[in-house]
Amino acid sequence: MRVENPIEVLGAIENDTDLLQIEVRRNLCMLEQDLPPVDVMFLYQIIDWVGDVADRAQRVGNRLEQLLAR
Repeated sequence: MRVENPIEVLGAIENDTDLLQIEVRRNLCMLEQDLPPVDVMFLYQIIDWVGDVADRAQRVGNRLEQLLAR
């Protein structure tokens, strides 16, 4: 089916995003003392938002696949 491959790719991208999120958090943790606390808080929030977007995109892809399977 034409939809299966893009949905699999979407899942792989989401997994990569999870790994990158861990790496970015680790790097930000090392830089925290050199940044204003409010900036650090916002950066962590942005990291969370990007992760949420990736998770939601994967859920949408899964739902689309289920919808098309019917």
